[in-house]
Amino acid sequence: MIHTFSSYQSAIKIALIMLAVLVGGCASQRLETYQALRGTEVQRPVYYYTEVETEASDTASGPTVEPDPFLSEIEAKVLKYQKQWQAQLESETPMPNLFYDLSADTMKAYRELAASPEDAKARLAQPISLELLVALGYEWNPGLKSAREKIWAVLEQYPQAVYLENVLRQYNAFTKQLDTKVGPLTHKEMIAMKFPFPGTLALKGQVITEDVLIAQKEFEIVLRNLVTEIKLAYYDYLFVVETIHINKENQELLQQMIAIAQAKFRVGQGKYSNVIMAQVELSKLANVIITLEQQRETIIARLNTLLNTSADLPLGMPIPLEKERIISTLDELYELAIQKRQEIQKQKLAITKMGLVVEMAKQMTYPDPTLGSSYFENRSIGELKHTEKMPMTFMTQRTLNPTNTAWFGHRNSYIHEMGVKIEAIEHRIEELESSLRFVVKKHHFGMETANRSIRLYRQTLLSQARQALSAANTAYQAAQIDFLSFLDAQRTLLNLRIEEQRALRDYHQHLAQLEQAVGMILPKQPLVRNF
Repeated sequence: MIHTFSSYQSAIKIALIMLAVLVGGCASQRLETYQALRGTEVQRPVYYYTEVETEASDTASGPTVEPDPFLSEIEAKVLKYQKQWQAQLESETPMPNLFYDLSADTMKAYRELAASPEDAKARLAQPISLELLVALGYEWNPGLKSAREKIWAVLEQYPQAVYLENVLRQYNAFTKQLDTKVGPLTHKEMIAMKFPFPGTLALKGQVITEDVLIAQKEFEIVLRNLVTEIKLAYYDYLFVVETIHINKENQELLQQMIAIAQAKFRVGQGKYSNVIMAQVELSKLANVIITLEQQRETIIARLNTLLNTSADLPLGMPIPLEKERIISTLDELYELAIQKRQEIQKQKLAITKMGLVVEMAKQMTYPDPTLGSSYFENRSIGELKHTEKMPMTFMTQRTLNPTNTAWFGHRNSYIHEMGVKIEAIEHRIEELESSLRFVVKKHHFGMETANRSIRLYRQTLLSQARQALSAANTAYQAAQIDFLSFLDAQRTLLNLRIEEQRALRDYHQHLAQLEQAVGMILPKQPLVRNF
């Protein structure tokens, strides 16, 4: 056993010595190999000589396209449209031919006042005019701001159209690898260039211009409706304030008559029932005044909402308006409504835009010509010297002949779809014109009815009612009639005065709604001449 163990140890020592010699030889050989490599130029692949080393020269000799002067001119014109619209929006009068004239000196002053909200709110506490409310509404109303910002948003489409064409005119390079699952990835860089038709870019600019005009019409619609709402609320405000004033005058008259009735009752010439009836009538007037004052606060909240201010903001007394009437006949109003109504103009602009889109779609049925080149490295031909150029498996190809382009049915379907939509819009315009005639007729009739009522009240009924009340007052004090007859005369005059103000309010409101239907402020003459 001892002899066997000694033999085992000797074998281990011999193995360790042989392993040390082997490792030392390998290290010496690897060192010699590394030292040899340091003095030898590494063999570079063919790609280095064909692509990397000659990159500058290849780039210079690659396919290039000179800028198209005609296309550059169209691009400049398209961007010029944007600048013109921006200058118009930034001017004092943002857009011509608006529904309400904002160029007057008074309107400019009120719009400047709107830039200082605290000063403007303080001004609202003083007697207010319709022009002040319209000017502040123009500057503060959020719906109008939204419509104005939409125009700015559409203007940003001009540079997008130009930049897109600029991108298409430049080289489009990508290095997506072709994974064949066998061998190395050999797909190389592909270059391509597109030559857009100048006519297509011009049509894009025209389409954007139509979009701007449509956005402008939408702005005019919002402004028109805002001005109309302010007018309607302002006329209600005038009516309520004047009605409160009339009822307070009658309240004072009743208080005087109650004093007379009490004096007669004390001397035995009157009845106590007359005093009670007068007090009941006075209480009714007080309740009516309270109701009207609450209605006034509601109207003030409505106006403040249109101005985008606090609903509880106090407003001053409204300034009465000059009484006017239109001079256009009903047939003339029909024609003006069809010409000036913003919704009809918007639909016609939509038809024009779709016509341009159809024309552009027809031009784009054949794609723009494209210059492209790509190749695969073919390593099956053997190793090349670094001075030799690698042959291309696929040479540069040009597709400049649109007659070879395939026809795609979906484009024809799109053009047909646009044609159907244009017909639908034309029918929509017919519907708008038909309904517009009814609206014009309705408000013209309402305006004429209110006009006749005002003339009747002012020329006949009010003067007769005042004479009747004056006679009744004299007769009652002389004990010739009872108190009930006096109250009837007083109620008659009160109701006629309120009805006159109601007719005047209805006239102004029908006029405002008629102008809203027509889409413009109508020429007028003083209404007082006809009363």
